[in-house]
Amino acid sequence: MGTLSLKPEQDGMGYFYGAYTTDDGRGCRVDVLPPRSHPRPCFVMDNSAAHDTEWIVYADGEEITRVLRREDIATALAARVIPPPE
Repeated sequence: MGTLSLKPEQDGMGYFYGAYTTDDGRGCRVDVLPPRSHPRPCFVMDNSAAHDTEWIVYADGEEITRVLRREDIATALAARVIPPPE
């Protein structure tokens, strides 16, 4: 599958930043915007892009998926970063 590594703290816009690396060494930059219901630090400037209930997952700057639980981010990335068998 692979490894997801996210910084523990959100940035000023509310995003978690990190990387996803497949078991064979491929990878991408990952940005995750949690839902509005997620606790936010006081310094978050704008969360207008946030969804009410979905975690928005970006890989290398492009939105690739949305998930309902933080625990599902790595699985969603694996499905998008690792092509399915033909």
